[in-house]
Amino acid sequence: MFRRSVIAGIAVATMALAAACSGEASKEQEKEEDVQESVGDYAMEQAAELPAGFIQDIKDKGVLVVGSKFDQPLIGQRDTATGKIEGFDAEMARLLTLRIFGTVDEEGDDANLKFVETTSENRETYVNDGTVDVVIASYSMYPERLPNFDFAGPYFDTGQNVMVAADNTDVQSVADLAGKQVCIAEGSGSIENMQEENPDAEVTTLADYAACAEALANGQTDAVSTDETILYGFTVDRPDAFRVLDSSNIFTEEPYGIAMPLGETDARMFINDMIDEALANGDWEKAFNLTFGAAGMPMPETLPEPNRYEPF
Repeated sequence: MFRRSVIAGIAVATMALAAACSGEASKEQEKEEDVQESVGDYAMEQAAELPAGFIQDIKDKGVLVVGSKFDQPLIGQRDTATGKIEGFDAEMARLLTLRIFGTVDEEGDDANLKFVETTSENRETYVNDGTVDVVIASYSMYPERLPNFDFAGPYFDTGQNVMVAADNTDVQSVADLAGKQVCIAEGSGSIENMQEENPDAEVTTLADYAACAEALANGQTDAVSTDETILYGFTVDRPDAFRVLDSSNIFTEEPYGIAMPLGETDARMFINDMIDEALANGDWEKAFNLTFGAAGMPMPETLPEPNRYEPF
């Protein structure tokens, strides 16, 4: 009798938990649908012709595999309730999928868009070993990276800033970080940027920026530094915990690009054309309003312009 009661209790608790999770997912889905309805559908259409090689091969295999962050709010983050990858980078992946296939399907065996979790540390490896077709993961098109990969874009322009605890009044500028610990994700270009901007800052690294944000919340570091877009995402989730320094403190140019193996010039130009089309037909603005705009960020005064550099 006792065993049956325990089992029954566990069953009831499991059903209650499942119902709660289902309810949470339903609320998230409803919220997403409301935003989607207010923004409207994308206008992007399938390209009339695809370049031979890299892009045509993606079309032939039936799926675009995109390396994306799973832990960066507003950029690329897995929704724990729905399982969907959300953020501006994810929307760029969907626009590229539309351009190649004409539709976007992310579920089941017939999905034509698949996201693979990619960090600052492994994204170069994933591009080179074919784990992913492209990386769309807040990957800045630094000049020194262009000889190693083909980059389409930029599709978004931002810059590196600093985030501190909301009640921290000591740090008002990058100069104030001298002698203080600054957490940056392993493998990120933000490490070198910080060391150049303030050599007296004590840079520490963790696996990703979610871990850095948690360390900041727990008082284990004094600040987190990376692209302002990424930092802003953490303040949206926890506005009482974090504060991003005024934008006048931005000290780098971070042009986000879409990375693919070196030598894929035709593919790069095709994706640049997609970005241009998204900017012209309003899809870029829709992607912004679905992500950054929905979180209260103002529309940038200057929109990105793809860099059609000569092949290396």
